[in-house]
Amino acid sequence: MFVFKAAVVGTGELADEIAAAIAAAGVESVHVQAGSYDGLGDVDFVIEAGEPDLEAKHEAFAWLDAKTPGHAVLASATAACSITEVSGVTLRPEKVVGFQWFPGKRLVEVVEGDDTSEATVQAALSFAQTLRKTAVRCADTPGQIVARVTAAADPLAEACAVVEEGVAGVREVDTALALGAGVKPGPFAAADREGLDEVLARLDDPPVLLRRLVASGRLGLAVGQGFYPYPQPAKGYEDAVVKLEWRGEVAVLWLANPPANSLAPTVIAALRRAWDDLKGRARAMVLASANPALFCAGADIKAFTEWDAWTGRAHLDEIHALVREWEQSPVVTIAAVNGLAFGGGCEIAMACDIRLAALSASFGQPEVNLGIIPGFGGTQRLPRLVGTAKALEMNLLGEPISAEDAFEYGLVNRVVEDHELFDTALAWARKAAGQAPIALGQIKRVSARGDLDDGLAAEVDGFMEAFTSEDGREGIAAFIEKRKPRWRGR
Repeated sequence: MFVFKAAVVGTGELADEIAAAIAAAGVESVHVQAGSYDGLGDVDFVIEAGEPDLEAKHEAFAWLDAKTPGHAVLASATAACSITEVSGVTLRPEKVVGFQWFPGKRLVEVVEGDDTSEATVQAALSFAQTLRKTAVRCADTPGQIVARVTAAADPLAEACAVVEEGVAGVREVDTALALGAGVKPGPFAAADREGLDEVLARLDDPPVLLRRLVASGRLGLAVGQGFYPYPQPAKGYEDAVVKLEWRGEVAVLWLANPPANSLAPTVIAALRRAWDDLKGRARAMVLASANPALFCAGADIKAFTEWDAWTGRAHLDEIHALVREWEQSPVVTIAAVNGLAFGGGCEIAMACDIRLAALSASFGQPEVNLGIIPGFGGTQRLPRLVGTAKALEMNLLGEPISAEDAFEYGLVNRVVEDHELFDTALAWARKAAGQAPIALGQIKRVSARGDLDDGLAAEVDGFMEAFTSEDGREGIAAFIEKRKPRWRGR
């Protein structure tokens, strides 16, 4: 849904600050006192910011349910009461959401009640971004993230409990505590720096999540993975904006261009360098982000100001040539999307064979908001993945979708917990790297042909090339002999 007009209900400093933020964002709004609900018949998003107890909130939300349009989102800016309980007095519990506002901070906790719909959560996340706030998503539980973890005797143990209970992910917890409580780094990033084995040794009753990570060898920053993954680049790539790392026959390309991993010309050149180095050596490639907060925010908009018709076309041609090589190569490419993937970030993920997403990931093509169109393949690959109708919606309206929606529409292959994303991507890459190289190349070459007859003809050619190869004979023989095949790539 879209927010053209918002309302703030309540008096006091909290309500005044929210109303001021809405006005500063250029969104039409109305500000009314609690108990005065007239003039709300054309609003799209209502933030109730006044009532402290459940009985008063029930009365306020019952009135709001009757006085606002049926499509409007009803949000509470305070965490004193359960959103699930508050929504129970309305006829639209799916449109009731927590919008926990932290005065003077950049943070908003978007609290999902038992009946809150995915569309409502996304509307709240997008509206928070409109208000220049950073939103984190969490389940409806006492204290949500910040209040619960900061009040605990052992913040790390409590943070692990938040993740184990499904209240929020690792990234959301660290982001919320950094922005809402000034805890920098967050408890998970801090534990990674200390070393998870050392943290485990000093805790009397360590949480299951921590014990599991230590048992699997994910000991933190020093070894390249703990709660978060960390690049361990190959020689010559230590300071590169795209780092190349080797994990057996799997190459990992790390986007490392802070703050937003924007795809500046230098980044495209670095991707080309790393790709040229791994070709002929890797059987699978994982594209990941060295920034735990996001995957890639898109093209470098500042670079656009330096383009003319010739340089702009040359840059686009360079990008298209690179990712078409990915698509036509026998190397299986996997995008591990750990946060927002907007514009060029979404497009470069779509150029990979497989896309895996963390729960906190989001995808969007917002170019239309700048008066331009996707230029890295978004008008072509997106409809091939999600269908023409959904692709037109995303490209024409510029609204992002969640990881769950991306999975539902076919944009991503799997959605996993944030802290399990990199391991999952490596597992898929290792599985792909163990397949017959010729077969992989032929499957990629003949798949997704635009014309069915052309595609079937290409499939026959590809089948015969794989079937008559040494690997093809080896695979059949190994199956009959009940042994593991030994692929030679010929």
